[in-house]
Amino acid sequence: MENDSNNTSNEEFTKVDFKDGTQNCKNFFSSFFSNPIKTLKNISESRRNLFFNTSIIILLAWVLIMFLHALLGNVNHTNGLYIFLSAIRDLTIPIISVGFLALIIYCMAPNKDEKCSLTNTITASIVCKIPIIFVSLLSLITLVSDKAYIIINPIAYFCIAISILLTYFAVKFLYKESEDFKSFKKFMVVEGIFYGVYLILSFLGIYMV
Repeated sequence: MENDSNNTSNEEFTKVDFKDGTQNCKNFFSSFFSNPIKTLKNISESRRNLFFNTSIIILLAWVLIMFLHALLGNVNHTNGLYIFLSAIRDLTIPIISVGFLALIIYCMAPNKDEKCSLTNTITASIVCKIPIIFVSLLSLITLVSDKAYIIINPIAYFCIAISILLTYFAVKFLYKESEDFKSFKKFMVVEGIFYGVYLILSFLGIYMV
């Protein structure tokens, strides 16, 4: 009888967690697509790690997309080592991109204890990359047809521009900076360091977006 009651409670616990996780995802995407800037503001002000779990799921989805790129993009290669190294490189792009952006924003924060928590910074950094994740998913079409680049490239540039714009608001909200000019200066420093790291890593064959 005791085992039966334990099993029942475990099943109920799993159902509750699943429902909560699904609801959080729905709430996040509803919030983001209706007002992404307000979503970033809510994340920066949250004391309950708002949407952190959902952002990790989004990051893992990006890793899966890059895995598909690596798997399908190298299907014609016969060199196993080349395929393996290409897959490792592509799979690290999302983690390195988000990791370095979050680290730079966090390290540059004026007051980490009161203004900028690491968890909120990671969440906001992932959210800023959603347009790039979208175009990464869309670019899977190019693995089927080379001509798809004609359509995908302009969309990619547009999504990168939106991602950079979202990063500005993430910096502004995470730093609790009310003055636009000060926010812009701090944003430029963050982006300058990010692309400086990008340049160095690109010489090593490691890429960020």
